[in-house]
Amino acid sequence: MDIVDQRVPLCVAAHHLAAAGKSLSTGGNLSVRVGDHVLVTPSGARLDSVQPGQLVVVDMNGTVVVETRYRPTAELQFHLDLYRSTSASAIAHAHPLASVAVSAITEVLPPIHYDAAMVGGSVRVAPYAVFGSPELSKYVVDALFERTAALMRNHGSVAIGGNIETACEHLGVVEWLSEVYLKAVSAGAPAVLGDEHLTEVVATAARRAYRPYPGHDR
Repeated sequence: MDIVDQRVPLCVAAHHLAAAGKSLSTGGNLSVRVGDHVLVTPSGARLDSVQPGQLVVVDMNGTVVVETRYRPTAELQFHLDLYRSTSASAIAHAHPLASVAVSAITEVLPPIHYDAAMVGGSVRVAPYAVFGSPELSKYVVDALFERTAALMRNHGSVAIGGNIETACEHLGVVEWLSEVYLKAVSAGAPAVLGDEHLTEVVATAARRAYRPYPGHDR
């Protein structure tokens, strides 16, 4: 698979993310990795209208390898660091309303529904650091340890996957869990699921061959 082949799928994913209300204006960025090259949305791009010719190809050092007048997203650093530290082939980052709200009020989004198993369980909140900084990149990498999604304090959410569609799906799961959490907290002290419950969910999904739990098709 050539990195160029990913231009259209990446734009389609960006448009769907924006249409679903997961990103506002220029908030958010997406990327895919093929071998030692990364295709990433450009700095200042609107996800609802980004086009294949605007996407930027960089190597794992962040050097632009295909000539273009566009610059890679300012948050390229955490994309590269996540590719170095995980087996992900795609990354999605956005600023969904509920996710931003939850990131501002808790250290961890607890497993308030069993669909939290889809992203590895409780969703950690990476500490705040200014966008594009080495500190933010470190915090995001740490928050995603053994997870496929994380929140970013007063900022948004980030998710990884084997392809860009799965990464975006994980973002959607976190946003839905965040919406449920906010509603539950406003009504009282919500019950949350324990690790044993999530383990049971994954085992049951495996037995019944359900998607979107890890490695299974519905």
